[in-house]
Amino acid sequence: MIQWVEVQDQSAIAVVRRAARRLAAEHGWPKHRTDELAIVATEATTNILRYAEKGRALINAPAEGKGDKIVMIFTDRGPGISDMDHMFQDGMSSGGSAGLGLGAIRRLSNDFDIFSGPEVGTTIVCSFVKNSTPCPTHGVEAVGLRVCHPNEEECGDDYLLRQTPKATDILLCDGLGHGPEAAAASLQVTDAVKATRSFNSEPGAVMYEVTEQLIGKRGAVAALVHIAQPQMVLRYAALGNIATLRVRDGAVKRLPVRDGRIGARATRGYEDTFDLEPGDLMILHSDGLKTLRDSYLPQGLLWKSPLLIAGYLLDRAFRGRDDASIVVIRIARDAD
Repeated sequence: MIQWVEVQDQSAIAVVRRAARRLAAEHGWPKHRTDELAIVATEATTNILRYAEKGRALINAPAEGKGDKIVMIFTDRGPGISDMDHMFQDGMSSGGSAGLGLGAIRRLSNDFDIFSGPEVGTTIVCSFVKNSTPCPTHGVEAVGLRVCHPNEEECGDDYLLRQTPKATDILLCDGLGHGPEAAAASLQVTDAVKATRSFNSEPGAVMYEVTEQLIGKRGAVAALVHIAQPQMVLRYAALGNIATLRVRDGAVKRLPVRDGRIGARATRGYEDTFDLEPGDLMILHSDGLKTLRDSYLPQGLLWKSPLLIAGYLLDRAFRGRDDASIVVIRIARDAD
């Protein structure tokens, strides 16, 4: 189950802490690391209640990490943090918690980012690895997140993320509807993509092969991205209403889409190829999120880490009546 936990009263603290411990146990994390996850979950959730009264938390082990990575998202729409330096001092925390400040939470995390202000509330993202350092990104940092429909336990959205020194390959798909049948439809697509010969270079060819194989199935909409490295050339193929945006120097360009769905007829979908520049962002999301207009992209957000951007948007643009998914990709500013 991948759902937002609504943080509205003290009971949420135990719910979020148990979720962190349970996920770590499922993937065989050592006790000391599990305890650290529980501390962060407790502190961050308590801070939401103390300073904003309500918010949300999401704890997830991304599939591409194979259980060796856990991410936590904590977000609220409170007044923001006015004195960030003060809150990073040890001992600055909420009453009833372990008495740790944001600095301690940051130290316990492998990666930490925060976005806060009176107009945007506070969003904190933490990522943790079990026993090793994170894998190198080779100039392309990419993260994905997804959440279920609030009344479901299986997510009908899914994504694949593969990174090597030579390429980054991404699939984002949305099975029609929501619940178990939509999840099964997405699984058919991800399995078919994994089995294709061209996943690592030809998005259009992959789309054709998958759509041909799945004619007559329930179906899904999907987008495929291939980024050749170090050339930083992006190739793209999409079918249906997966939104894909390129952000460059603050300007947002929305890539066109081709109407249709996987499950109907064989097609390469809409295709495009273009060069990426250092600092470019690519954002892909399903229609479980509202259209990302300027109101969802406040000043300063797009300079944050891809995980924070993904977590913030997954909360603020979440429709709440469907599964939702997002992938955020950043090209390093020092990329060759």
